[in-house]
Amino acid sequence: MNSSNFFKNRKVRRERVLRKMAAMRAAKTRKRQALIESGVLIEWADPPTGSRYYPFEFGVRIKASGETHFTDLRSVRHAATALGLILKYYQP
Repeated sequence: MNSSNFFKNRKVRRERVLRKMAAMRAAKTRKRQALIESGVLIEWADPPTGSRYYPFEFGVRIKASGETHFTDLRSVRHAATALGLILKYYQP
């Protein structure tokens, strides 16, 4: 690539990318605000730092003893793996 082509309209391209990124940030903020207003998400007064927050959890109940255990639902893959391990190792 010639250096003259590389720097051609560099400033214009950079400004276009920055505008696109700003629009994406604004859309993400609008989406988050809509989720907060609908009650799906809660807004933290003091957000936790360094730890992830998962808004959903899944649980398993043993019918015989009534024992229950809930854990954060990180992803469907995580839930499938956890349930597979439970079925494999914890059957009576």
